[in-house]
Amino acid sequence: MPKVRINAKEQEFPDGTKLIQVVQKIREANQDHPAIKSLIEKTGKDHITFVYNGRIVKAQELNSIELKEGDEIHWMLPYAGG
Repeated sequence: MPKVRINAKEQEFPDGTKLIQVVQKIREANQDHPAIKSLIEKTGKDHITFVYNGRIVKAQELNSIELKEGDEIHWMLPYAGG
């Protein structure tokens, strides 16, 4: 079971886990976040950015990446401000 760091917290996942599965869990766990709810209401999307081993991942790539030991995933909300 590979150990992966998500926003600096180490977690274990079964062998063969794809990045899209982690993305779906993150989206589900944060669907009640006020900023995410607002974005979904206004645009229909949550606009969360996912960074995998230092590289921003495009939506079409999420299903093709299989997690490996030592991978790092960061997710962040879009910058909001003036």
